[in-house]
Amino acid sequence: MFYQRTSFTSVLVIPEELIQLFEYYEVETPIIAINEFPEKYIIANKILNEKKNTKTFTETLFTYMDNSNIRDTEIYKKATIDKRLFSKIRSNYEYHPSFGTVTLLALALKLTTEEYEHLLESASYSLPQNSYANITLKYCFDNKINDVVYVNSLVFEIVHKQIKEL
Repeated sequence: MFYQRTSFTSVLVIPEELIQLFEYYEVETPIIAINEFPEKYIIANKILNEKKNTKTFTETLFTYMDNSNIRDTEIYKKATIDKRLFSKIRSNYEYHPSFGTVTLLALALKLTTEEYEHLLESASYSLPQNSYANITLKYCFDNKINDVVYVNSLVFEIVHKQIKEL
């Protein structure tokens, strides 16, 4: 397992609790890139939302935004996403974001773990504990670590990818 006490070149210290979670889940397989076939997932998202009679990702996101009383500009700046991407999300109720975009928005909104998983579900994603990235994200949401820069650094330290790349 590569995460065990290897010397990293950065100054970021991986929390001991997070290392214990890796050991608990014994993660050995990296996350599979889901956004290789986005059109397939857009169709699946529509079908799932019709069956469950639930809100789309965009509706769910803006419900959380309305509840938090945070302006659009604050959200996309905190989430470190481009305002053009945010505009696409706002104007297209069938927009299917990447896993990373959903995660960045959830961090910017300071959602709870349950709310984050609900937002992921509305975009046809889940948070299985089968990868270092997912375990790290769950750890951060469980411990109310919402600083986008810190979480992004932590994820990068562990899987060598930024959240946008997940």
